[in-house]
Amino acid sequence: MHAVRRRLLDHWTSHPRIALALRAAVASAIAWILVRFVPGSQDYPYYAPFGAIIATTSTLAGSVRESLQSVGAIVVGGVIAWAVDLVVGDDIAALTIGLVVAISVSVAGWRVLGAMGGWAPTAAVFTLIIGHGEAGFIGAYGGLTLFGALIGILVNMLAPPLPLAPARIAVSRTRSVLAAQLRELAELMVQYELPTLEQWHREHGELGRARADMQRAVSRVHESLTANARARRHRQALDVLTQQAESLDRVSLLVSDVSDLVLRPHGVPGYPSMQAALTDEVREPIARAMARVSDALEAKGHGADPDPELAAADAELNRLLEAQSFRTHEQMLVHSVVLALRRALDTFE
Repeated sequence: MHAVRRRLLDHWTSHPRIALALRAAVASAIAWILVRFVPGSQDYPYYAPFGAIIATTSTLAGSVRESLQSVGAIVVGGVIAWAVDLVVGDDIAALTIGLVVAISVSVAGWRVLGAMGGWAPTAAVFTLIIGHGEAGFIGAYGGLTLFGALIGILVNMLAPPLPLAPARIAVSRTRSVLAAQLRELAELMVQYELPTLEQWHREHGELGRARADMQRAVSRVHESLTANARARRHRQALDVLTQQAESLDRVSLLVSDVSDLVLRPHGVPGYPSMQAALTDEVREPIARAMARVSDALEAKGHGADPDPELAAADAELNRLLEAQSFRTHEQMLVHSVVLALRRALDTFE
């Protein structure tokens, strides 16, 4: 019984979409029941569950912000439609629609409306088509949406979301992408011809997207701490997750520095016509060190001890610096690559 309960709990925490669906379902059902007691809601009761859904698809702090922004966007779009319809009238419907959409899409980018600004053109078109450009429709649309959003916020307060699982997935994905790209770069180091930096960036944009997703996911978890008693029990897990995300972010920047140093043509100070290049003797130990750092990333992701791989990478870099007598035109380049890799090793600590 305990094993079944543990399995269900793991499934619940690793699939937050289930809890999200339940909160949205409960909030929209309550909104649908209670909206019938709101005077004047008989014609448009469906906007109440619509507002409840908006409010329950975010963290508690996010639900308040996005609810206000969405209602604001609805009112702005409705007022635009009402004003244009008042001036142009229904005689030139195509012109009215065109003007309303053009103006509402323009104001949808207002910073105060945030991510919910996209509701402005939707509300404007609804006001023209469903509300026939009447001012009363704007109040019904915005007011009932706000009514449902308040119910959604209350449901979120009773069962506040804590999106730890999506953040863990985003961190794990970033680690995997980073390890794969570092290993690929290590393999390229021992090939005769390296790709250009432009080719590398063109074919490896996935890391940038993974980092952006990770940063958004971790920020979302931090936002969920507001007025969330449940989050206090997971404070240590959040601290560990934040530390992992910050470390991966630093390592990814350092790996980007290494790829820039290795793949971009560099001039030699004092010799403008000469370009610094890494010889095969230098490339191989650097490639082995990169592979070890990649192994450490993968070990960390699997919960294993990354120290053996880190020690091996450090030993490779030490051997490189001790055994090689570099030519002037490659010495600065080699030391820059080694420094970037050493800083990546230090990040694990």
